[in-house]
Amino acid sequence: MALFAICNATLAQEESTSNGKFDLSVDVASGFVWRGLTINSLPVVQPSFTFSSGSFFIGAWACTPIGFDWGQPHELDVFLGFQLSPAFTVGLTDYYVYGSNWSDSYFNWDKNETCHVLDLQLMYDGSGSFPLKAMISTIIAGDDLKEANKRAYSTYLELGYGRTTSNNIDWDVAFGIVPMKSDFYGTDKLDVVNLSFGLSKNFEITPTYSMPLSLRFTVNPNLRSAFLTAAVTLF
Repeated sequence: MALFAICNATLAQEESTSNGKFDLSVDVASGFVWRGLTINSLPVVQPSFTFSSGSFFIGAWACTPIGFDWGQPHELDVFLGFQLSPAFTVGLTDYYVYGSNWSDSYFNWDKNETCHVLDLQLMYDGSGSFPLKAMISTIIAGDDLKEANKRAYSTYLELGYGRTTSNNIDWDVAFGIVPMKSDFYGTDKLDVVNLSFGLSKNFEITPTYSMPLSLRFTVNPNLRSAFLTAAVTLF
């Protein structure tokens, strides 16, 4: 559930072709927190790949508990997007979260049974003297219903800001809200669901290989919960 991060990250391995470029990466993390929600409390491995050509990109991202515990949530996301300008990107992500229930068919899109959520995003990535980031995201299909079995169109808005320190440590803060009642995000009204602070730094292992390490502290005021997660990019 990480299109916002994927679109703005520099992935470690690149394979260029005459028609585009592949980006590949594998992260290992102590857990997975997304938009203030704990998706997985166990250590996880998170592989991803992205193919980009011009302003268009498409790819996939997964999150699997280490040990492959089928009692814990597993995730497979497929995403695509288009860079409208240097600052604005529009994206569409299919979030598929499944567990130990083998009836969680990947091809089941019945709104009362599906494990899919289709999310439409508009992202802004500033630069220069005021590197503000912003995103608005709305669920347009899948497992997001309200009373009378109607679509809820749960929406999430996030603002972020970050800098690099003099010793090459990147830091950022994020503020996320849900402006409505949403069973998906666990809100009864407009509420703050994500306050987070992150740090990341590249550690040189050999003259040709460095390993990025990131830490993030997240508070969800709506659910009165807090998390600290760590992640390393293996390649």
